[in-house]
Amino acid sequence: MKRRELLKGSVIAGLTLEACSPASEQLIPILVPEEHFVPGEETWIKTTCFECPGACGLTARKIEGRIVKVEGNPEHPLSLGGICARAQATPQSLYHPDRLQTPLVKQQDGSFSETSWEDALDRIAQKLNTQKDLAFLTGSITGHRKEMVQRFLMATGNTHHLIHEPMPTPHFSNIDIRDVEYLVSFGAELLESHPSPVRFSRGLAEMRQGNPGQRGKFVVVGPRLSLTAANADEWIPARPGEELNIALQIIHVLIRDNLHTLQDFTDLDTLRAVVAPFQPSADTERLAHEMASHKPTLAIGGKVDSALAQAVSNLNILLGMNRSENSDPPFKPWRKLAGKEPNSYTLEAALKTLSPPQVLFIANSNPMYSLAPSTGIEDWFASIPFTVSFSSFLDETTSMCQLVIPESMSFERFEDAVPSCSTVSMATLSVPLFSRPLYDTRSMPDALIDIANHIGKVDSFPWSSYEAALREAWSGLDITWEEAKSQGGWWRESESSTTSNTVELNIKPIESTQKISEDLVLYIYPSTAFGDGSSAHLPYLQELADPITGVRWGSVVEVGTDYAKKMGITNGDLVQLSSTSGKGIAQAFVTHGIHPKVVAVAAGQGHIQFGRYAKDRGINAYLLRELNQNGEPLDGTPISIERLKS
Repeated sequence: MKRRELLKGSVIAGLTLEACSPASEQLIPILVPEEHFVPGEETWIKTTCFECPGACGLTARKIEGRIVKVEGNPEHPLSLGGICARAQATPQSLYHPDRLQTPLVKQQDGSFSETSWEDALDRIAQKLNTQKDLAFLTGSITGHRKEMVQRFLMATGNTHHLIHEPMPTPHFSNIDIRDVEYLVSFGAELLESHPSPVRFSRGLAEMRQGNPGQRGKFVVVGPRLSLTAANADEWIPARPGEELNIALQIIHVLIRDNLHTLQDFTDLDTLRAVVAPFQPSADTERLAHEMASHKPTLAIGGKVDSALAQAVSNLNILLGMNRSENSDPPFKPWRKLAGKEPNSYTLEAALKTLSPPQVLFIANSNPMYSLAPSTGIEDWFASIPFTVSFSSFLDETTSMCQLVIPESMSFERFEDAVPSCSTVSMATLSVPLFSRPLYDTRSMPDALIDIANHIGKVDSFPWSSYEAALREAWSGLDITWEEAKSQGGWWRESESSTTSNTVELNIKPIESTQKISEDLVLYIYPSTAFGDGSSAHLPYLQELADPITGVRWGSVVEVGTDYAKKMGITNGDLVQLSSTSGKGIAQAFVTHGIHPKVVAVAAGQGHIQFGRYAKDRGINAYLLRELNQNGEPLDGTPISIERLKS
């Protein structure tokens, strides 16, 4: 008998038995294995996502001692049960094949060798006992993690806390867009990164529902038709830096036509004089009148730059949206240390004004990836005798350090944060989901406590662990430690807030930034998947198609239709971008959704380190950025584009 006939007969026999028997179980052995599968115990544990500054609440699903899924924490007041793709991919960091598992020491040939924790701590102690000049470089950190860094600097008699963020996140903690009738974004990519896409996605959806018979309007001013702009009612193309001019033109109209809410205000004449040179266009005339007639109206700025931030703040005051601040969580203060508190510098400013330290600690920052060689970062870094990186992966900066301290992942350590964009007073908490870390790793604060013990600074760090330090701080809240762990943090409506009715405009930065290049300029925007590039090592996110360009596992250069036609560029052509800082090659994506004098590239790709899934994929647009007169990366770097012959 042929195999096909045998299988056919077996199925017919099974169906005959089923027809003659009231029991339906007879068909099951044909469909599933006979082995009886017993699933492991399932637990759901509240935790926090640290992939971006949003610090959304998570609920992790754990089976057989392994995290298999994360979802949003519906009780968390910031995310309300929602999470983004970056949060969904966080378990991949925990089980990543390229994750660091033990301390590493760089050898003379540039390779790394494994060492013990005792040896690593002894090396650090020996350096700190002979070299007192220490600086600590971090990215965006919050909560008591930041306090531990500053406390360590004070304990060692140092004051230099360097901060580097490739895309600084603006701070507008008190803004709640749900009840707004008219919302204008000046370059703020609310649905991509700034500063909590989950919160603003939900808030925008509720705002757009509107009151009965009225629907809120959303306007985006920016260089490209981003995901945020694509979800807006109106997109106004503007070159990088032009958002400030448009905001000042709107202020000009509000004051000229007496459309503001301020009366007999002493600084109004000064403000009128400042905005007088910014003559409105037809679009800004219309926008100003629409904003004044739809209340409440809110403006949001996408840059930390003082000029745009101040202009947007003044615009909101003129429209009656006075800023209020939430009260900070009433943590119990740690015992204060004697000495001068650390000064914070941007790394870009430090490169121009500070001498390289003798010892540099690095955590949550990768400047060797996100700063162009023209900044002098390579020479500055190479001149530091001893560098220590607290990291979970060998990224571009960590791979250049003399000593690598492997940090536990967020699912394996205690951590807290005070989200910068919450509308209520809150703190979020993350606890270990395992009895011990997967590998021989420790959290950065725990490592600092161990280092302090090795250099005789026990009095400055009297805790046995970072958990003990957090428990002391959290004892000041009206919640027990066990309750905080159970619900994932602490929150309550702010009991008090302060409002400002003062118009303060810094004229100097406005005068220095109002000149916008007429050349073709480069716009680097945050990736929906990778943010500023810190999540590029996760394969789930590499596989995630960009919602606008559709690109995966690489980069494209967005070019306007008219400019592409002028340069003979068609969709998919290989093009080369050139600036005075560097060059890069990628495929062209020809689109109508970009300002005609702008080309755009997403941040996050182009790594030369950072694991197998991130390495050698796409273009690192940061290397093309020039510096402005203050030594800071320029938003609109003049760029040239050339089609490469196939």
